[in-house]
This record gives sequence, structure tokens and C-alpha cells, in this order.
Amino acid sequence: MKKTFLAICLILTYACSSSNSSNKNQDSNAPSFYIKARQNNAESLYGVAEGYSLEEATKNALADSASRLIVSISSETTLTRQEDNNNEHEEIRQKVKQSVEKISFSNFKTSKSEKIANKFYVEVEIERQPFINEQKERVGFVEKKINDLDKNSQGKNPIQRRNSLIKINELAKELELKSMIIRGSGEEFNLKDKLALIAKFQNELEKSSDNIEFFFDLGSPKEIVQIIRSALNKEKLKITNKLNKNDDNQVIIKIENFSKTNHIYEAHMTKTKIDFENLSQGKILASNSVEVTGSSTISEKESYNASLKSLEEKIENDGILKVLGILN
Repeated sequence: MKKTFLAICLILTYACSSSNSSNKNQDSNAPSFYIKARQNNAESLYGVAEGYSLEEATKNALADSASRLIVSISSETTLTRQEDNNNEHEEIRQKVKQSVEKISFSNFKTSKSEKIANKFYVEVEIERQPFINEQKERVGFVEKKINDLDKNSQGKNPIQRRNSLIKINELAKELELKSMIIRGSGEEFNLKDKLALIAKFQNELEKSSDNIEFFFDLGSPKEIVQIIRSALNKEKLKITNKLNKNDDNQVIIKIENFSKTNHIYEAHMTKTKIDFENLSQGKILASNSVEVTGSSTISEKESYNASLKSLEEKIENDGILKVLGILN
């Protein structure tokens, strides 16, 4: 059935996708269209995959169609067409999977499908030119967002500039993927310039960490400081023991906390509210408040410690800079 202007967000979970050539050859029960996949042509792009539901198989097949177009860069920076090269297919997919988050498809149809035992096998067909045009439009949109972030953060303090660079590099992942798809389709497209721009911002972000240092306000609770210090160290961000209020590269972290414990069913339940302020040259750059909870049947102190354990988990999930309020 034809699906027009339907956007499917693909979270490419390669562990459950089995569209690579070795799996196809080993699956003797699979239908012929899956074992010997159709090749792309001037009008259409194809993808095949399996899954334990029709939806899963369709998503994997769409991912397969896109990955056929991915272009790899050799060590000599020579562009190499990888379209329909099944021997390299899975290797390329694995190389780019960390940067692949979402791909939108329109004007595709499920051209073939078959259920064998508990598996669904699907072939999708995508109109080539509308798909490529969609990627080009998205590249233009992403480039504009990158340019605006770059322009608006020039001359800002190092923390604000670094925040923009983090956002730029997140957008760059999509820019890289879309650009590789367009170039892999055979379109005239200057991929090298795009990759050079991406590398420029990546390098600036890496160097930006060298220009920023954090200082903990002496009145901050030591047990929370220890947690934040450990998280900043993991991000390879500098921490100093010397206060310099005139250094615009130094960020002073001020922490306050308030805890309340209730006794419920012979258990201690502690809710801890933690306020973060990040200051530079006497001005607040960013702030945030978080609430964490913990419980213990042993003591109120253990319940409080459990709430701090929840803080560590929140930092692990959200990232230290977001918890501090530095990132949105």
C-alpha cells in the first residue's frame, strides 16, 4: 500500500536487523526477494529486511535502503561509491550507526511482503528523486540552523560558545548522514566541503574544553560536590582549586540543598532538592534545580545517601551539563 508523506522515524537497532548478506544467505527459508535483493535503479531505491512484526520489518527495510547509499571515505580521502555493494554493506552500516538517529521517508511503498513461521519479510520501494530532494531540503535546513548557532554565539563567553558547539555537533551528525546519502545516490554534491565543515566544529568543541575551568563555591555541600566533580572529570572538564573572579573562562558552581524525610511503612523516605548556580565574573550564566528521592529501612542518613544515588543516576541519564543547567 502506498504511503505518501508518511514520516517514519528509524531508530536503527542493528542487533535485530538482519539485512546483511551473510544472514540472507544463511536463511534458506527466506523468500527469494529477500535472498536476492533487487538492485537500485534510476527510478527507485529498494531495501529488504526481516522482523518479528510487519512494522519492524518495514522499518528495517527502509534503513537497509538508506544504508545502500552511504558513501565511505577512504584513508586517502577518496570518495568511494558503495551503493549495492553487499560485501561492504554491513560494515558501512556499523560505521555510521552511532550518528544515525532519524531518517524520514515519503513516497515509499511496501512492494513485497511475506510471513514465514514467526518472521515477516519485507521489500520496500522508494521513489528515488523525491527521496533525494527531501534529503537536500533537510540538508539546507540543518545548515541554516548550524550557521545561525555559529553566528549568534560568536563573541559570547566560553560556556555559551561551547553550548552552541555541542548543539552544532549534534546537528552535524544529521548533516553528515544526509550528505552521504545524497552523494551516494550519484547526485552532484560536494561532500568534502560538508565533511570539512563538520570536522572544523568538532575540533573547536574539543579545544573548547581546554579554555574552561570550574571552581566549586566553598559553601557547597561536600558530598554533592564530590558527585559533580566526578561527573565533570568524566567529561574531561578542568576543575581548579583557585578562585579567580576576573577570569571569564572560570565558572563558579554554587550548590545548595534541602532535604525532607518522612517515615512511611517503617521506611525512611527522603526528598532532596538541589539548586545549582553557575557564575562567571559575578553574573549567573545558568542555573537549575533538581529533586531526587531515596529510601532506606536502616536510617535517615542512608535514605539521604540513597537520594544522592538517584542524583548520580540522573547525571548518568541526562548528562552533567544538563543537570547543572548549562545545557538545555
